[in-house]
Amino acid sequence: MSEEKHKARFALAGAVVAAVTASLCCILPLIAAVLGVTGFAASRLFEHWRPYLLAVTFGLLAAGFYLEYRRLREACVAGSACECTPIGRWNRAVIWLVALFVIVLAGFPYYSGWVARATMKTQRPAKVHAQLSQAHAILKIDGMDCSACAVSIEKKLSQMPGVHRAEVRFENKQADVNYDPRAVGPSQLVKVITDAGYKVVGAPTASN
Repeated sequence: MSEEKHKARFALAGAVVAAVTASLCCILPLIAAVLGVTGFAASRLFEHWRPYLLAVTFGLLAAGFYLEYRRLREACVAGSACECTPIGRWNRAVIWLVALFVIVLAGFPYYSGWVARATMKTQRPAKVHAQLSQAHAILKIDGMDCSACAVSIEKKLSQMPGVHRAEVRFENKQADVNYDPRAVGPSQLVKVITDAGYKVVGAPTASN
């Protein structure tokens, strides 16, 4: 019985670890942005392996469920004192809490943009007054794995001196930047993006 318990616990713990690893493609850029360091190039590796890691995650979760419920069923047969004790009910509650935690972790890339924006408290800049000297650049970005990456790049661009407004959209892998051409240029915008661990595809499209 003890061996069965250890196997179930190991499977559930492995599911948690696999879920975290599967979401590192978006967790690492978020950590980098919060700490104010450059992006982690390794995040793209995790994006490549994410489908396989998710398969491992839910495989281990299913195995943990099966082993734990089989153990509880054998230990707490119908009508036994074990079935009605708080311990038996607590064990089942723990299993479902772990399952919920794994699902939340595995789905992190889908709500990472909201988390990133809330964590970094980023706000889209207000519209710039017409009298200010202003140019506009569109940059195509490669390497963004989720919306957290877009929020991270947007924050770095917005903090540049001379940038009036920066908006990065994960959906079309594009950054739209309004800036003062007397203070900053497209090449500097590109450098900030590449320093963050991403790649600008082609030449920036600039206009006044």
